[in-house]
Amino acid sequence: MNKMLNAPGTIVFHPGIGKTATSAIQSIGLSLITDDTEQASFAPCGILHGAHNAFASNHPSFTPELFEEGWHQLLEYASSRNKSTIISSEFLIRDNPAHISELIRRCTVHGLPIKIVVAVRNYTGYLLSAYLQAVKVNWGIKDGEDVYAFARRELQFIRINQLVDHWARHIGDENVYLIDYDKHKSDIVSLFFKQFDIEIDKNNDRKKINPSIPLPAAELIRQFDQACSEGHEKRSEFIKYVSSLKFKEKFEHQIVSAMQNDIVKGTYAHDVERLNARYTWID
Repeated sequence: MNKMLNAPGTIVFHPGIGKTATSAIQSIGLSLITDDTEQASFAPCGILHGAHNAFASNHPSFTPELFEEGWHQLLEYASSRNKSTIISSEFLIRDNPAHISELIRRCTVHGLPIKIVVAVRNYTGYLLSAYLQAVKVNWGIKDGEDVYAFARRELQFIRINQLVDHWARHIGDENVYLIDYDKHKSDIVSLFFKQFDIEIDKNNDRKKINPSIPLPAAELIRQFDQACSEGHEKRSEFIKYVSSLKFKEKFEHQIVSAMQNDIVKGTYAHDVERLNARYTWID
């Protein structure tokens, strides 16, 4: 257990950037009991579409009314507890800096300490995984945009040192905790909950709540979307079929190499260096 993260009345934000086991963490976290004041828990309020998205002003379904209702409940809930209350949403990591500042101000006014836990992933792996997710759900890719164009556009929005700074400038560097996703990929879920003295089934680390599609299958799916007007059921069947195929490793290797050498280059190493100088890593 990390005593700093699991302290009385503390609100721990998990503004997890996508594709870092956030879905698995949220699925488990939201299934935990919430009526034991001596155990850390996910907040039972502000839940929208499987996460605490009601607190993120950049979520498509955000409304001031939903936010205010959930926030009032959150403050009352967290204030009465002897352990931490966790808020988890992928949208929070890219939320408006002014909104992040307001969230922190509201906690501070009520005397509630704030910490954040963020998983950090190599940009190449993240961009490829984010592209596959966008293809899978058919959302977030511009017309005519291939994997490389998507990565070039997306890279400017995922500079993790800049995103974390939107929080750190208000709560202090000492209250920021990072997890290396690539280093802890096989046990990141249990490592996250271990910080709050919560033991989970080790098998949950290997469960894929939101599995990716194979990289070579992505273009086949995009062609399907462009050429076919079939409904959701047929699209799901097609994705399932192409995901079961065996593709040549050379194809994927070429894309990964081009992504790393021509787009990401040294940005990740540069940004991690900045993180190392300021924040605490969880191991």
